[in-house]
Formats: sequence, structure tokens, C-alpha cells
Amino acid sequence: MGRKGGGLGTTLVLALVIVLLSVLIGAGLARYGPELPLVGPLLVDKPPHTTTGPVVVEGIQKLDQLATVRWTESVPVTKESGGDLFERVFAGEKVMVIATGNVEAGVDLGDIHEDDVSVSGDTVTIALPEAEILSATLDEEKTRVYDRDLSPLNLHPDDDLVEQARLLAVRKLEARARENNILDAAEQNAKEGIRAFVITLGFQKVRFR
Repeated sequence: MGRKGGGLGTTLVLALVIVLLSVLIGAGLARYGPELPLVGPLLVDKPPHTTTGPVVVEGIQKLDQLATVRWTESVPVTKESGGDLFERVFAGEKVMVIATGNVEAGVDLGDIHEDDVSVSGDTVTIALPEAEILSATLDEEKTRVYDRDLSPLNLHPDDDLVEQARLLAVRKLEARARENNILDAAEQNAKEGIRAFVITLGFQKVRFR
């Protein structure tokens, strides 16, 4: 009989100890759990996870036209008028314009639609539109007519010739920006910007195709 009573007493003591430890551990985790190296990551709240493609698409579209790269340069442009000898004598003209301008390139995110975005677990795959030149403009404060040469009998300078030189300068600036891989740089910057945004939605990986 004594042995049975002792066994029951031991069982009750063990049960009380287990209950007490459970309460203490629970309270400890609630207070200090986030600071523990192994337990903390399991208890910290994770960012909300977006699981639908349309929500991702809507968020990306709100970034609108992502101008990611600007190219600035100064170029000299020469434009002449006059054809045959008679025209060159009486209406010949030559102007040189030193033009400074800016070329911006980026990705128009408004072109991304639901079919361009797929979601699989923690990974988002996006079909990114091609980078394009968004604008090419002259800096009016830094663009000037550097030289203007009229033929001896030309008494009426042609202002249209200056405008033609300015338009040629814009095309030249855009060409120079393309030669220096502005579109590649714009695409890379756009990917980095979109990746940073999508990760804030709770995803782990962003792929482009």
C-alpha cells in the first residue's frame, strides 16, 4: 500500500512540475522569445504575403513611367544652306550650334498586364517591357549659336536653318545616348526598382523574362 501511495504522490508532483514549467516557458517566450536566436525568428511577425498576380500588377502599374537613366552631353552641330553656285552666292549660310541636352530612358510600367505576371509560392515572374527613350530635350540655357557665316550677297539670314540645327542636335544626342548603352542601363535599373518594390509585398524572389 505504501508503495502505491508513493507512486501516486510522485505522479502528482511530476504533473505539477510540468504544468509549472509550461506556464513559465510560455510567459518567458511571450516576453523574451523574439530576442532568442533560435526561437525569435519563429515568433516574429512576417510581412503580409500577397498571393495574387493582379495585386502585384496593380502595384507595379502605380509606379507609372519609371524614368531610370538620364544622359547629359554637349554636341556641336553644323548646318548649311545653298545648293548650286548661284544659291551659295546669294543665299548661302552656315551655322554652328553648340547644343547641350538631356536624354531620359526607362520602362513604361503601364504596359505590364496580368498576363505578364505570374506568382508561384514566394516567387514572382514578370515579363518586363523593353526599355525605351522617354525624352530627348535641349537645355535652352546652355544651347547657343556658336558661329554664323553668310555668303557675301546674302542679306537675309535664315532662322529656319538654326532650328534645323537644333533638331539635328536632339537626334545626335539620342544617338550618342544609345551608343553608350543607355537602354541597357535603364532596363537594369528598372529591374532593381521593381524587385525592391515586389519584395516589400512579402515575396522572396523576383524573376524577369
